[in-house]
Amino acid sequence: MKPYVICHMLGSVDGKIKQDIWGFKDHHKYFEEPAAKIKADAWLVGRVTMQEFSSKKIPAKKSVSIRIPKVDFVAKQPAKKFAVVIDPSGKCYWDTNMVSTEHVIEVLTEKVSSAYLAHLQEKNVSYIFGGQAELDLKLVLEKLNKLFGIKTVRIDGGGHVNGSFLKAGLIDEFSLVLAPVADGTIGALSVFEAEKGYGKRKATIFTLKSVKKIYDDFLWIRYIVAKGKKL
Repeated sequence: MKPYVICHMLGSVDGKIKQDIWGFKDHHKYFEEPAAKIKADAWLVGRVTMQEFSSKKIPAKKSVSIRIPKVDFVAKQPAKKFAVVIDPSGKCYWDTNMVSTEHVIEVLTEKVSSAYLAHLQEKNVSYIFGGQAELDLKLVLEKLNKLFGIKTVRIDGGGHVNGSFLKAGLIDEFSLVLAPVADGTIGALSVFEAEKGYGKRKATIFTLKSVKKIYDDFLWIRYIVAKGKKL
């Protein structure tokens, strides 16, 4: 059983992710305050986003005399909320196993080294494996539910993580804080970065759940994925 998946983003009217040229004094509140109103057991981001919260120091490499088996590790901890990072190659390092009040869960492939797993175990950071060389995101979600009891996941981006879940058909709901700006930057990341070209993938269709005007000129729009619906 997979958790219910809500993708939550702050985007411009042309579908771009926040950049400095938007000129917001406090862009975090426009994203975080609506996000806090979404009930979820865990929030999930990609490795680049999570490195804002992980250790700024890469520890000296230690030799590990034994090979650590590539099996899931559920750390003993009291937290009931979780911060999940998609980190296939194991590039996030940790000083603690918490981000604020959330316990960290690393999502890895079996390419990671025993030395990296030893680091996570030393810091009591939980980790799960989603595949040998590439991640099976459906399997990842099922493990989050089975091993940690996570029933609702809020995906907080960025665009490539959002796009991966979108392409896999695993998003149930989309929450968009629409900023009153047009970015216009060619090549800038968009809210969903699934793949180049069109391939065989069909666009994802939504039905409107709610829309609310916030912060004077912003809109908070929530959509449900309309699975099987055709326009």
